[in-house]
Formats: sequence, structure tokens, C-alpha cells
Amino acid sequence: MDTKENLKKLITEWMEFEIPNDILMRKFDRRLLAGKKILAIIGPRRAGKTYYCFQIIKELLLDIPKENILYINFEDERLYPLVGDELTLLLESYLELVTPQKNKKIYFFLDEVQNIKFWSKWARRISEKNPNIKLILTGSSSKLLSREIATELRGRSLSFMVYPLSFGEFLKFKKIDFESKTILYGKKRGQIKKAFNEFLEQGGFPETLSETLKQKVLQEYYSTMFYSDIVERYDVKNTALLEDFLKMEINSFSSMASISKMEKVLLSMNRKASKTTLSKYLSYAKSVFLLFELSVYDYKLKQQMRHLKKIYAVDTGLLNAIRFSFSDDYGRLLENLVFLEFLKAGKKVFYFRGNGECDFLLKDGKKISAAFQVTKSLKDYDTRQREIKGLLEALEKYKLDEGIILTEDENEEFEEAGKKIKVLPVWFWACGIAGKD
Repeated sequence: MDTKENLKKLITEWMEFEIPNDILMRKFDRRLLAGKKILAIIGPRRAGKTYYCFQIIKELLLDIPKENILYINFEDERLYPLVGDELTLLLESYLELVTPQKNKKIYFFLDEVQNIKFWSKWARRISEKNPNIKLILTGSSSKLLSREIATELRGRSLSFMVYPLSFGEFLKFKKIDFESKTILYGKKRGQIKKAFNEFLEQGGFPETLSETLKQKVLQEYYSTMFYSDIVERYDVKNTALLEDFLKMEINSFSSMASISKMEKVLLSMNRKASKTTLSKYLSYAKSVFLLFELSVYDYKLKQQMRHLKKIYAVDTGLLNAIRFSFSDDYGRLLENLVFLEFLKAGKKVFYFRGNGECDFLLKDGKKISAAFQVTKSLKDYDTRQREIKGLLEALEKYKLDEGIILTEDENEEFEEAGKKIKVLPVWFWACGIAGKD
């Protein structure tokens, strides 16, 4: 069967396909579909990019006929072996089979488009010559990275990040509704606390929510990220060194990461590696969204770059699956989760370093708008003093009237040095973030 026949078969199947009714509706800004720019949906592998496409299509179908929407997955084995003319023949095949409504826009959703040679040249040409066609492209993080999209499409695209589920989305999946004003004292408190600890332990990758062997699935995710997304993509020869380095980085989650220190530790293990090599390895892990770095906030960029960065992982469930640890690192897991909630909510976040440290600063426009500390508990006197001291220093530095300390389950409010400090359970705060979506 030739390329055109294969494409027509997939197009016909799509027109007959019914989108599942049980799709978890996630946050999406419809304004991204306006204008001429190509929309690229990117993010960690298995974060739910395909189902995001289905969600967008479902919303489009409210006022766009199915004939004006096409979804093709270029990892469909029936298209293989790919010969390179699949995209060239796509529009022609579509128009031979389907009659789109003329006064409506046409939407092409192309999943794993990077499998086709010269996909970016085709995308630029179609977008320029057919302004009535909106292209929505997705690709695995191992082959279609955000910086490559920017380079390949040369200002003609917008990127939309898809992360694993937030706590609010996790609650929606579990069909747990809540009223954020009353859950601290209401009957749903216990149910939501239980759901939060489940979310903290298993994470938010959509597939794992209905999977019984969650840990095994997450371990497979990590293995695929390691071998397919990093080793194969970047042609890493010394896989043993990469493995040891990533283990060290992952074990440093929610804390400062020093390449120099890791170089010395690896040397003590008879693993010789230059700082340049280790920096490259870290950049690989960041490029496939396995790890994230958090910078200190400073008005001067040079000063900001001079400080060490803090490391966070893409998902607490993935951390637990590959580290075989949970309770001993509860406070650090809480901090990692809070970082991810900020990320998923689209916040600009930094950390503060002075005489003390404050875990998170939120930047709104040109100024710092909020300061947060995260710790398991304030019951220990030394911990309490340290967390308050770091928070107060940040509040004073950025002229803020109040700060927040997030804990496992403590709730109080007090004034210290003229500043209001709220102590809240992380699960309650995370519900509040969800309520603002």
C-alpha cells in the first residue's frame, strides 16, 4: 500500500473515531489557538500530550465541524517504513477525502511529527501558504525539544508546556470536589489529606493513576528517559558515569547542587569526569524535563548566575520509585512538590539566599510578590527559628508584609518582627492553588 493510501486509511479512521468521554479536562488557554502561529505542545514523556490534543479537539467540536479537524499520529506502525513524503501528501489526501466547512478554520493535530524528515520546512510552508490551517504539533521530549522548535520554526510558533498532573487535577481524577474555605475544618479534611499523601507518594503521571504496578511503570519511565531520551539522543558513550551522576543529582533534590562537589565525589569513586562533561549531563537531564534548576533571585543577572542552583525532579512519584525512599525525605518531597505546583501554575519562582535561606520567592512583573518556606514541621525549636529567620530576612529585603510557611499539617498565624506569618498545611495550600485555576 502506498503512502497516500496509508494516509487515507488513517484519515478515515479519525473521522470515524469517537473521543473518549472520560478525558480529564486540564487547564488550557484557548487564546493559544488564535492567530497564525504554529502551536507546539511539549513536555516530559508520558505527561499526557496526546490526551491534551483530544481535550482541545473536544472543546473545538463545540463550534467546529469534525470535517475541519484532523489528528494523525506519526508513530502509527501502519505508516512504516516512513519514506519522507507523508507530510507532503497529507493535505492532498485530506482534501480528497473530506470537505471541510469553508467559513471555518481547519485544525491539523500532528502527533510525533518529528519522525518525518524535514517536518519543520513543511510546517513553515503550510502555515505560510494556508493561513486558514492551524497546526498543532506534539513530539516526544527525546526528539522535539523547545529550543529546537524555536530554531526550526524561526519565530513562527508558540510553545505550550504539559506537565504531570497538579494536585488539583489529581483530585478531579479522583472525583473529589472541595470548598477551599471549609476543608481545614470540614468533613472532607481527612479524605483530602489521604489523597494528598497518595499524590505525594505516587506523583501525577496520568497513566499511573489507574495502574496497579505504579512503581514498576515509573521505573520504566526513568529507564526510557535515561536510554532513549538522553543516551541515544546525545550519543553518550560513558553510560556508567552518566548513571552515577544522575543518581547523585536526583539524590540532591530540593537542595543545592554543585558540579565541583560532584566531580570530587565521583573521583573518590574512581569515576573521572570533567566539570564540562558533568555540566553537559545536567543539561541533557534538564532538556528532557527530568530535572529542573532553581536560581537565586538577584536584581543583577551576573550575581544570580554566580550562585549555586537548587535541583528539583519532574515528579515526586518518580523520585520515590527510583530511590526506594519516602518517609525519611518527607520534608524534601514536600518542597519538591511545592516547586512543581508553582511550575504547573505558571509562576516565576526563585529562592532567596542571604544570611539565611528562603525556599521560594514568587516574581510578579518586576517585583517579588510572595515568600514561602517549606518544612515538614515547626515543632522542633531549632527548625522553627531557622525557618522564621530565613523568611523574615526575605520579607524585609523585598518589603513584604507577610510570608507563608508550608508544613505537613500545622495551622497557625502569628506576628514576628512586625511581619504576619501564616503556617499552613501543604495539602490545604495546594487546594487553594487548584481553586484559582
